[in-house]
Parts: sequence; C-alpha cells; structure tokens
Amino acid sequence: MIKMKRVSEGCGVMKPLLISTFAAAVLLLFGGVNEVNADPLTYRVAGGKVSIVSCDKNASGELVIPSTYEGKPVTSIGGSAFYNCSRITSARIPESVTSIGGSAFSGCSRLTSVRIPDSVTSIGDRAFRYCSNLTSVTIGNSVTSIEGWTFDYCGSLTSVRIPESVTSIGKKAFAHCSSLTSVTIGNSVTSIGDLAFYDSVSLTSVTIPDSVISIGSRAFEYCGLTSVIIGDSVTSIGSNAFAYCNSLESITFRGNAPNVFHIVSDFAKVFIYRGATGFGETFGGLPVVYKTVLPTDHLRYKVGGNTVTITDCNEIVSGALAIPLTYDGKPVTSIGDRAFWKCTNLTSVTIGNSVTSIGRSAFNSCSSLTSVTIPDSVTSIENGAFFGCSSLKRITFGGDAPKLYGTKVFSKVSDNAKVFINPDATGFGETFGGLPVIILKKLRINTFSKSDSPFTINFESKAGATYVIEVTHDLKQWGELGEVQGTGSSVKFTDARLPIVPFERNYFRVKLVE
Repeated sequence: MIKMKRVSEGCGVMKPLLISTFAAAVLLLFGGVNEVNADPLTYRVAGGKVSIVSCDKNASGELVIPSTYEGKPVTSIGGSAFYNCSRITSARIPESVTSIGGSAFSGCSRLTSVRIPDSVTSIGDRAFRYCSNLTSVTIGNSVTSIEGWTFDYCGSLTSVRIPESVTSIGKKAFAHCSSLTSVTIGNSVTSIGDLAFYDSVSLTSVTIPDSVISIGSRAFEYCGLTSVIIGDSVTSIGSNAFAYCNSLESITFRGNAPNVFHIVSDFAKVFIYRGATGFGETFGGLPVVYKTVLPTDHLRYKVGGNTVTITDCNEIVSGALAIPLTYDGKPVTSIGDRAFWKCTNLTSVTIGNSVTSIGRSAFNSCSSLTSVTIPDSVTSIENGAFFGCSSLKRITFGGDAPKLYGTKVFSKVSDNAKVFINPDATGFGETFGGLPVIILKKLRINTFSKSDSPFTINFESKAGATYVIEVTHDLKQWGELGEVQGTGSSVKFTDARLPIVPFERNYFRVKLVE
C-alpha cells in the first residue's frame, strides 16, 4: 500500500511525506511500518480529511473506494486520480466523498458503470472523458453543475438524468455520446453550454425545461433530433445550436420568441402557442404553426429516480384534465403540494392509476371543479387537497379508502358533494372525509354494438337517475364521454366520436349517479 504520512519539519510545521511500497517494505524490516497490504490507492492526508490522489494502473475489475483511511473520512477524489486506469470496470464511490476532481476517471476505457452519491456537490471538468464503455451513470442530487467535457466521448452512454440540483451544463459536457438516446434535464438548469450535446447522433428528442434561459452555440449540432421542446424562459439560442440536425421536423416554443435563433433543418416547422409574441409567419426561415394546446401541456414535472411528481400547473388550464400515466417514460406517482392551486378553470379531473399520493392543498381553490375520479392506486391524500373547491359535487373512488391526513381534505366543497364507491370497496363508512358515501350499483346491460359505426349501448335505467358513460383504451385511465338520464325503462347511449377515435381499441363502462 502506498501511504501519505505526516512528519515534523522545523518549527512544528507538518509536511506530507509520500512513502512508496518499496520504502514501506524496507521500513517494515526495522519496525517503522506496522502493516503493508495490496491496496492500489495513494492517499493524501490533510488535517482530518483524506483525498485519493492516484491509483495503481494495474488495478482491475470493480473499484471500491473506502469511506475512511486510518480513521479519517475520504472526502475527495483528486484530479486525474484514476486517469487511464483502463482495467477498472466499475466504481463504487462512498457517501463520504463530496468532490470529484478534474479528469479523475478520464481514460478509464473499460469502466461500464458509476454511481455518484448525493454527498458529492462538485465534479471537475473532463472527469469521465473518454470512458468509452460507460453505459450507466447516476448523478447524485447535490451536484450543482456538469462542467465542460465531463462525459465527452462516452460513446456507450445510453441515457442520463440531470438532477434538480444542477444549474448549468458546460461546454461539450455530453459531446460525442453517440449512443445517447434519452436525456432528462432538471428544472433548475439555467444554461446549456456551447457544443454541450454535439454529435450525439442517437438523441432523437429533447425537452428544454422552463428554467433554461440560454442555449449555447452548436449545443445540439449533428444530433439525430426529430423534435425539440423549448421552455418558456429561453431568451437566446446560440448560432448553429441545431445545425445539421437533418431529421429535425418539429421545434416547439412554450413561450415567446427568443432573441436569437438560427436556421436548422430545411424540413422543420416551428410550433407556438396562442398568445406567444415575437413570431411571424416564419421564424428563423421556418414556417410557424400554432399548436393545439392539450391540458397536459400546462403541467410541470419533477423527476426523481424512476418516478415523477406533478409540481405545478399553468393557471390557464381549463376543462377536463386527465392526469397522464407517464412522463418521459417514467410513471407519474404523485401530485405535489399546491400543484393545481387556484386552477379555477378546471371542471373535471381523472387521475391516472399510477398515482399513489395527492399532496397538501393539491387542488385548493379550484372553484370550477365539479368532479374528480381517484383510482385504486391512491393510498394517501394530504390535508386541504380539495379545500375550497366550491363546485365539487362528485368524488369517485375506484378502490378502497385511502388514508386521509387532516380534517380539511374536502372542506368548503359544494353542499351537495358526495363520495361514490364500488360495492366491494373497504374502509369507507356512511361518510368519508365528512361527505356522504354512495355505493354505486351494478347495471344490467341489455345490448351493445360490437362495431364502431357507431358504438351504442342499451341498458335498464331507474327513473330520475343519472348515468355516466366512461371510456378507456388501456383499462387504466378512464375519461367521461357523457351522461344519460334514467326513464324507468331501457335507455340508449351512442358514442358520437366513432368511428373517428384516437385509439384502435376502446372499452366502455356505465356508472350510476344517485
């Protein structure tokens, strides 16, 4: 083992002394060193902290970096510490480490995976450059910036998630990542540097979050992009940012026109939202098309690991909203605190069955909201989630009763509000959250058409009752099609959408509203 020792040198000043393996072996003969082992690392001890400064080039296989050395915490990996250690295949970095130096793992050509723990706040430039076999990297949630050339020429890297802690992506940070197909950029990034994703030819789509203000020159040059979504805070896009993206067909701007924008693919179109300013019939030489706005376009998301939380919603969202099951290929599992606060134009919400929790005041003061459908996946609803939804009359649960935290989950909703549950649901009483509980009854279907021109359903009804017809394409997320009033005899419903529908296969169900 190669060690750093400290010895006295005049006036009590301590000087680091590097002891080689050979010298240590000689000292061992005379009792100067108590132990020698096969540790391939070289350490520098400074005060009460330890830094790794180099590694034996013959080290191979999995590298496990210790959290302590001689009782002191290992807090940093020095610049070029593992430079050209080409036999290392994976690296385990302990939670004690807070910084990784420049070029620390550069040239580790057989390194396939690395996990950067949440303790790390800084990664130096070129830290993983030329790690040509690196396929998987996890960036901890405390890293504040991705410096220049950090993952340059990591040609096997397939996906990367940039956490919410990161505020900037440096020059050539992910350049020449030829296998990169998926990039998730955190909502705290404000700048993307020059050539940041240059020549990442497998990257076909990217969403620039609303936090980003500037995109550097040639940032996505020579990428395989077919579509780009640009957030509403971007004010400048550098020259040739999307040059030679020959497959690029769609550039969507969520906000107003940036100050600078240069021509991209000859086949591309610019899509904008109504009310956006600074665009003409063309922009950057490309035709401008107004985009049809879907309610989900107004949502903001936070990705954490493999799950997604809805954190915010533009207050202009209106009408019926179906919470999406996934975002960027990951399941939407929670609706965050105050996510839809004061979205006063929402009239109905259907929550996807990937969601497990609804946060505090999530729909507070949604005064036009009349109905909510909550799936059986939801296990908890925080206090005030539907507080002040003064028009809310119908809350339908698809499964057993979730845990309610607090006494004001449904406070100040409509005086006529009711909770509707399935006959086999458990955990509900005569009231739930202070609202009366109605058990939905099973219906007898007389006939229904099996063709799609058009689809009709005929069933026996109760006089004065209201029946809600719902549809789904995946048996997971249901949307309301319409209502039928009971007559005391057989009634009929026809799906007016058919034969023009968004999916090849559709499933229908009927619910009785008491």
